Amino acid sequence: MLPKRWLQVSTIAITVSLLLGCGAQARYMRGWQPVEGYVYRWTGGTLHDQKLSPDEAEALAQWGTPQVIRFFRSLLTRQRVYEWIYAEQGRSVWFVDGQRVEYVAVDTQTSSLTQASRDAMQDKLIAGGALAATVGGIAAGFIALSETIGLRE
Repeated sequence: MLPKRWLQVSTIAITVSLLLGCGAQARYMRGWQPVEGYVYRWTGGTLHDQKLSPDEAEALAQWGTPQVIRFFRSLLTRQRVYEWIYAEQGRSVWFVDGQRVEYVAVDTQTSSLTQASRDAMQDKLIAGGALAATVGGIAAGFIALSETIGLRE
């Protein structure tokens, strides 16, 4: 029974991790390959026209398929931001959740959590780890010294 359950859990974990790994690519991207040395930067694909927002479709019609697409998060709202780069034309077009914008402050940290949330989570993990180490050390001490202090009688 245990090996079958372990196989199910492993399969679910692998599936979820694969889905999360592909989650930064926009739903309209087809066949884009990661650019070596750059995180969340793709090149060489096509765009699925039916899945584009009106602003994205307009940019595609006006300038064609971009050579490179990059993914960021908006600094304040953590919305998805895609930069379409037309290297030959020296042009970049920015989209925040499918709407074209002229300017957006972006963060290369692509987590949907704000910096304050990430800092709070890190603090909680550190405090939880310290608490677990303390309780584990006390438990280990009681086990090691159980005969000496009279716990095994």
